Amino acid sequence: MTSYEIAANIFYSTVLVVSVILNTTACYIILFKVKKKELTHIFIISLSVTNLLESVIGLIPQIIISSEAKLEKTPLCITGSFAVFGFAVTSITHLSIFSLVRTVAIKYPIYYFKNSKRFWCRATLILICYCYGFSWAIFPVIGWSKYEIDLDKKRCSLDWRMTRPDSLSYILSILIFCNFLPGTLIAIGLYISKKVIYRRRTCKLRKNENNRSIDLLEKDYLRVCFLSSILFFAIWTPYAVVGILALSKIVPPPLLVTTAAMFSKISTISNVLTNCFINTSFRKHLLNLKIVRVFLNKKIESPRIEDV
Repeated sequence: MTSYEIAANIFYSTVLVVSVILNTTACYIILFKVKKKELTHIFIISLSVTNLLESVIGLIPQIIISSEAKLEKTPLCITGSFAVFGFAVTSITHLSIFSLVRTVAIKYPIYYFKNSKRFWCRATLILICYCYGFSWAIFPVIGWSKYEIDLDKKRCSLDWRMTRPDSLSYILSILIFCNFLPGTLIAIGLYISKKVIYRRRTCKLRKNENNRSIDLLEKDYLRVCFLSSILFFAIWTPYAVVGILALSKIVPPPLLVTTAAMFSKISTISNVLTNCFINTSFRKHLLNLKIVRVFLNKKIESPRIEDV
């Protein structure tokens, strides 16, 4: 095993461990510590489960089986690619719809609070995310393009070499509907939310305590929307470049493909950090966990012992 492969395995192992810990913690806190579960909580749970499965299914085989010969001899090339790609697009769809939900909550708060508690509304939005994500993942399995060994020969991915005639139309569709469109929706959501909040601030119509709490909620939503937008474009732009090069009939450099794959794995961590761990109320629940309190108490007691 080369030094590069060792470094890559360390990176992927670190991402896997951190992703499992953070996403599991987020699900536990929301399920068992948050008493009143809003639509945003349901979305965060669904997104965390998606990222958890994406990291486990995608990273464990890649760490264990990283050579082209082994990939070709196992069924993981198709099944693994289908699952990972399906969960990745599902995660992107979660972010897009989540951004629109936050925009509706800011722009039309009465409509949001009226409909967000309804079961059919919650179930429909979550179902759309999974159906949309895995519908794109199933196409290469049933004949529209195909899954094959990636250009850096470390995993299976889409047909970036365009070995099939229909791969061009599939890659183009993926680029438009799974990258450009979600990015556009997230950017539009951020723009509308920012515009509405700033307009309300200039009006200075809300001065009572209830409205102040709404202002704080809007600030939190705007901060999350902003971070989600920045991270989305930072993480998924490398794959957009890979897609554009492939459509231009230019074989993407293996190093670029490796970089794009690494960035995409980081999304399994960044999503939960953005939606949970920067939230003040979530951090309060986190600090109240018994295991966290024990760790913090030990950390506080250690310096005291050393001082003695």
